[in-house]
Order: sequence, then C-alpha cells, then structure tokens
Amino acid sequence: MPLPRLIPCLDVAAGRVVKGVNFRGLRDVGDPVELGAAYSERGADELVFLDVAATVEGRRTLVDLVRRVAERLAIPFTVGGGIGDTDGAALILRSGADKIAVNTAALARPEAGGGEQRSLGAAHEVAHSEWGGEWRAQQIADVIGHGRRQRHWRRLSASRPS
Repeated sequence: MPLPRLIPCLDVAAGRVVKGVNFRGLRDVGDPVELGAAYSERGADELVFLDVAATVEGRRTLVDLVRRVAERLAIPFTVGGGIGDTDGAALILRSGADKIAVNTAALARPEAGGGEQRSLGAAHEVAHSEWGGEWRAQQIADVIGHGRRQRHWRRLSASRPS
C-alpha cells in the first residue's frame, strides 16, 4: 500500500500566510516564501498556494509572490485564487506553478471548464471544491466558492464524496 502524500496548503492574504476559520478572522502566520521553502526542504510531496483574498477583492493572484515561492521549491507547485480565465492561468504557469486550481470560476462558468484544459493541457488544471457539509438526495451537493462567501448547489454526476 502506498504511503499517503503530504501536500500542505498555504492560504495567502495580503502577501502573507494566514490561518482562520472559513477564511474569516485571519491571523498572520508567516512569509509564504520561507514557509514554502521549509515544506519543500522537509519532504513535502507538493505545495498548494491559495490566494484566499484574490477573488473576493476582484483581482488576480499575486504573480510576483508566486514567482518568488516557485524559485525556492523543489516539489510540484499548485496555485489557486483569482484565476478567472485562460490568460490568468497561463500567467501563473509562466510564473513557476506546475498546476492551477480553480473554484469560483468553475462554479460561475461550468460550461467553460475545459477551456483552460484545451489551451494549457489537462495536466495543469485542478478543480478545487469546498464542500459546505450538506448533501442532498439525488446527488446534489452544496459547493462553496468566492472565498467561502457564496454557496452553489450543483447536481453531481459522480457518487457521494467520501
């Protein structure tokens, strides 16, 4: 049986790693460049960087910060938050990310979900979902987007999440 993978996630707001509950009551816990490097050096399998304020603030991900984190990593790097279109995704990939994570954009435009995959390659896109903890009959799930501020009920084609 394979060992579980260690994939830490850095929630970033105002250029700093933050911790809170449901992206509220955020407190500063450190520099994303230094924390990312520490995870890479200590054996993490991959690193996820989520700019938790980008979508809510109506801006793109902090590209310069992504670039500085990527320069210090020796592990795969996934970046999400504020990636609303193919141009934004390509910019993040050019900045050093191996993959992009989309949530709000995928919920807002599910029919466009394959656009980035066709343009950038399916190996570069991860659909990131946050479950609201509720499950309804007939495979309908409560999925949360827009920095945990909007709920989206979606009919799922797959079985109940585990």
